Amino acid sequence: MKRLDASPCLLSVLVLFAPSVHASGHLPLRQTPPESFASFAACVERLRQLHAQDKSGADKGPQPIENGATREKIVDTKGVVIDGRDAAHYNAEIGWSVRSPGGDAAGNRWIQSNYTFERWTWTCSGTALSGTMEGGFTSPSFEPLR
Repeated sequence: MKRLDASPCLLSVLVLFAPSVHASGHLPLRQTPPESFASFAACVERLRQLHAQDKSGADKGPQPIENGATREKIVDTKGVVIDGRDAAHYNAEIGWSVRSPGGDAAGNRWIQSNYTFERWTWTCSGTALSGTMEGGFTSPSFEPLR
């Protein structure tokens, strides 16, 4: 008697009916090399340039990539904030959401979503600019297509 391998079917059922489970990971915090400017205003201008670079491309929405997948740049920031006469900061989370279609031999279909991010913190103290970046990701999530 031949035994039926139920593992592919079981996996499909688990993916489609299990509640979403989200795990994540973080990469260690990294310092950026410090920069010096001729004035506080020049340091703030550099923060504004960084903000413009980060926002570039974020308004395009999901963009098609290979095999029916899409990739979207997401930027979460309040922009450049002046904290006082000689202090300013700029914080941003730059994320990339990738959504890929998937399916199995039983006809079940789903979208797999992956998210990776970088969290940047930039600070002007007088004429000195310092910054840090931490990266991370969430584990893939799946949403059934009906």
